[in-house]
Amino acid sequence: MPRVLREIKKDSLIASLLPAHKNLNIFEVSAGGAHLARTLRDMGHVVTISNLHSYGHAQYGLEEHEIDINLPDVSLPKAPFDAILCREVIEHVENIPHALRIFERHLKPQGVVILTLPNRLCLRSRLYYLLTGFYRGMPKPINLKYPLGEEHINLVGYPELEYFLTKSGLTITSAQASEIDMLDNITLCLLPLFWISTHYFLLKHKSKLEGYEVETDADIKRISKMRDALLSRDLFIGKDLVIAAQKSGESG
Repeated sequence: MPRVLREIKKDSLIASLLPAHKNLNIFEVSAGGAHLARTLRDMGHVVTISNLHSYGHAQYGLEEHEIDINLPDVSLPKAPFDAILCREVIEHVENIPHALRIFERHLKPQGVVILTLPNRLCLRSRLYYLLTGFYRGMPKPINLKYPLGEEHINLVGYPELEYFLTKSGLTITSAQASEIDMLDNITLCLLPLFWISTHYFLLKHKSKLEGYEVETDADIKRISKMRDALLSRDLFIGKDLVIAAQKSGESG
């Protein structure tokens, strides 16, 4: 089946976020048709993939494993990796923090996880939620005939994902949109209003809820960075996000 331009652009962005070295050891989780994996292999990288059920990618010269990332004791073969790719998968995972801890454990120091996912907090999605109680990407109740996880069951937003990644020992280094509808650029005129309200409620309003205190300079710096990310053009109007997060430590 011919690939649509948006998928090609997304794969190109993912490839640009990989460590700038040759012969990377890469693992792609739930690779599906493995278009990206084959491209990266042809670029000279060592690529191992998984799927919940085999797609028969051995015929393309790819090592494919049947792995359910939801299971408690998951081991990824050929670790440690320079990069782990999770393309349009994390929103289907039952336990996102569990999956991220698995990825961190199987990365080399300074290795990266690259995630792609629907942007739940783009302006279109926020307006849809206001009118319906559902987000773009999960527009109505899931039909119960589908197996758990086949559809979007964890449509996580950027703030939650930043928290999960940080708690898993990973630091976001890039947050970009792989696609922006040109018509949505018109709505950028609303950004000043959103900046004022976001800045107030994140940094000036005193929350009475335990766990949301803003007490130190480090708290202010992190929340300011969150504000700026949410109000960047990519996150404000972009449809799909490509997030890169790096493991700490010295590379060997």
